Amino acid sequence: MNIEDIDALPGQDQNELAASHNQALDRLSALIQRLKPLDRQIIVSYLEGMDARSSGEITGLSPENVAMKVHRIKNILRRWFGEGDPHAE
Repeated sequence: MNIEDIDALPGQDQNELAASHNQALDRLSALIQRLKPLDRQIIVSYLEGMDARSSGEITGLSPENVAMKVHRIKNILRRWFGEGDPHAE
């Protein structure tokens, strides 16, 4: 099961759905904590709605590099989340 499937689960009441959602968010948060510090800073900035230019100013990277890293980090997190293995890369 991946994070996108949680809302589509049939037959679950709201409490079970909320618990599943919270577990998925907790798991995603733990996976983010396992990223390298720069990658963690980039993805947290992205999740907070910061654009690539602003993230680049903070990290010293070009906006293009930030955007590329966001794409790669999202793929890594998606794979880790799906595999359940936070050490695979």
